[in-house]
Amino acid sequence: MNCVGYRVRMLSRVITGIYDEALAPLKLKGSQFNLLDVVSRKGSSAPSELYRLTRMDKSTASRNLERMRRRGWLSIEAPSEGRGQIVSITAKGSRILRAAYPLWKQAQKEAMRRLGPDGFRALQVVIRSVNGE
Repeated sequence: MNCVGYRVRMLSRVITGIYDEALAPLKLKGSQFNLLDVVSRKGSSAPSELYRLTRMDKSTASRNLERMRRRGWLSIEAPSEGRGQIVSITAKGSRILRAAYPLWKQAQKEAMRRLGPDGFRALQVVIRSVNGE
């Protein structure tokens, strides 16, 4: 099938499956790992900033943020001034993230193996192109 949408979704499912399987022992999904990592690196952030940085749609990211809040990995608080919410990583979230890095590295290695060097370079070119770089 030559449908771009079909091929991109198939690639997404395969690669997502690699990361989800590797992170499963921690009851963590690849998308949740990405959010935890961004919050950890960025510090406290508004949810809208996280949606923008991760390119996740609002409903998916909100659902993941709420699940991680219930698990004690994230704190979602009202700011002292203004409106909205601020998302921060908790000590428990930092521990999960540290435990996840070796699993993520295994998944990264497997994803790179399946893509091959040419596939990975092609992916980088495509990402730059769709981002207008």
